[in-house]
Amino acid sequence: MPLIAVIGGSGLETFPDIKILDRVRPKTLHGEPSDELLIAEHGGHPFVFLPRHGAQHQLPPHRIPYRANLMALKALGVKTVVSTCIVGSLKRKVAPGHFIIPDQFVNFTWGRDDGPRDGTFVHLPMAEPYCRKLRDRIPAAVRSSGATVHTKGTIVVIQGPRFSTKAESQFFIRNGWDIVNMTQYPECSIARELGLCYATIASVTDWDVGISSNVQIGPSNMNRVLKVFRKNVQMTKTVILTLVEHLNTFRCGCAERTIVEYYKPQ
Repeated sequence: MPLIAVIGGSGLETFPDIKILDRVRPKTLHGEPSDELLIAEHGGHPFVFLPRHGAQHQLPPHRIPYRANLMALKALGVKTVVSTCIVGSLKRKVAPGHFIIPDQFVNFTWGRDDGPRDGTFVHLPMAEPYCRKLRDRIPAAVRSSGATVHTKGTIVVIQGPRFSTKAESQFFIRNGWDIVNMTQYPECSIARELGLCYATIASVTDWDVGISSNVQIGPSNMNRVLKVFRKNVQMTKTVILTLVEHLNTFRCGCAERTIVEYYKPQ
């Protein structure tokens, strides 16, 4: 079975460029995943593709069954997960059209699907939330597509589905954080808990509202933002297909070596 999985974010709900071998939707202890998992291949290399928001983008960020998604991938034998997401930039140097491979996150979400339902819980080390070895493999693939890539950065995860106020955005900027998104938590931490190597490819579509610009989310700027978004989606697909080929023999197991202690109710 495939050992590599791709979780497609906004704009990557479908992937017509791949050869689909099978479709499955395994039930887990935490329900069903967002949509069918596609067992696919590219250039003879097998992998699993899962659209985070569903194939019709029917799930908002706070309704995504993150735990079921990752448990379903693990049940198929997946060891390594590469996800994609779109982000707003909190820094001038991280411009729309750029890509960034985050190495840290800051969580501002609440009430999400981040704990087991059987009463157990985990004290999970999270100093380095993303797999460093996997992150190191991604920039070359991004550069080969012609895009600018930043090899590290802190991603602020907001609850959604609304965007930030100016005050919130300026608070994030004052803290020196780099990009803002709605889906990296709890996906990133659950992957670590389940022993999956995980990294994400974040594509910048706009400057967040705390930075004055004509390329930011808003009625008068949407054509500019959507133009960047569409270009980023095409480049992301190219990057993913390159990674599927290059990661075919990738083995790390960093998360499997994370020492965690499970507590169960008496």
